Amino acid sequence: MKQQLLGYEGDMYRLDHSEHIAGRLDRVAPQILCSMRNLMAWSPEQIRPYLRRAGFEYVAYMVEFEHDWPLASALIERWRLESHTFHLPCGEMTITLQDVAYQLGLRIDGDPHHLGRTIKEFCEQLLGVVPGPDDRQSHTKWTVKLTWFQNTDATEERLMRYTRGYIMQLIGGMLFPDASDSQMCRAMEHGQCNLGGCVSLLLSWAYHHLPLIRPDGFETRRFLLVERWVQYRPDNDRGETSLRHYRCTLNGIGMLNVEWTPYADPQLIGLVPPAIAKAELSLTVVCPLLCFAIVEWHQVYRAVRQFGVTKA
Repeated sequence: MKQQLLGYEGDMYRLDHSEHIAGRLDRVAPQILCSMRNLMAWSPEQIRPYLRRAGFEYVAYMVEFEHDWPLASALIERWRLESHTFHLPCGEMTITLQDVAYQLGLRIDGDPHHLGRTIKEFCEQLLGVVPGPDDRQSHTKWTVKLTWFQNTDATEERLMRYTRGYIMQLIGGMLFPDASDSQMCRAMEHGQCNLGGCVSLLLSWAYHHLPLIRPDGFETRRFLLVERWVQYRPDNDRGETSLRHYRCTLNGIGMLNVEWTPYADPQLIGLVPPAIAKAELSLTVVCPLLCFAIVEWHQVYRAVRQFGVTKA
């Protein structure tokens, strides 16, 4: 069954002494991954100018994105830790910095910022509150209760603090959820039930690159690209049936079933902001990507077809 589904050698199913979930597809019931989603509200009108100034205006649309968990689970079954790529019949594919820029509207270049302050000083300056002893969950983790978020009828300084808190919620709840044991490289292990990371990016990337799994009726191009799917409501109640369907579909994807360069679509001309479009030179850089304690390489040379290059 393993050979029929994925075509890999048997010894590829064990990585770092952990068994890849793909090694048990023929022996266990289908496993649907999911995560505890941070249910954020759409940003109030008063802070949207500040979100725009900070470069987070577009990514706020993700709060309305509903996840197709069977599809996410089927994709994880094809994720390989050794290469950080999805192994498909058409070849290797992965999520690149180009996808982050076009899908989420986030800049991928610029100078890093490090405040170098204590957590109390950081919170007081940016949020106007100081965490107390009861807010400490561990040696390195604090919780700040920002109940005043509901009151936006305030001064400019208060609105700016609200915006900073909202951005922190976007980062911690949508872009980098606190699920260190359930990131993609952990979610592929047998027995895992949770999937961390930016699932909205994963699914929107798949919808744009793989037309065979794309929802019908959402043809309008807009920016940011992830917003194209915010009205789509997947039928997660048909979990196991949908998972088997996606497995079969992914197993039959050939070279001609992939949109390798979806961002070259003429319909996107004029929609992409200049700050995103001018970062083209940074899209193919090979560099380390940092997410808290996790460091992974941006290995674009393994997915050159996604940049319009024919792999030799």
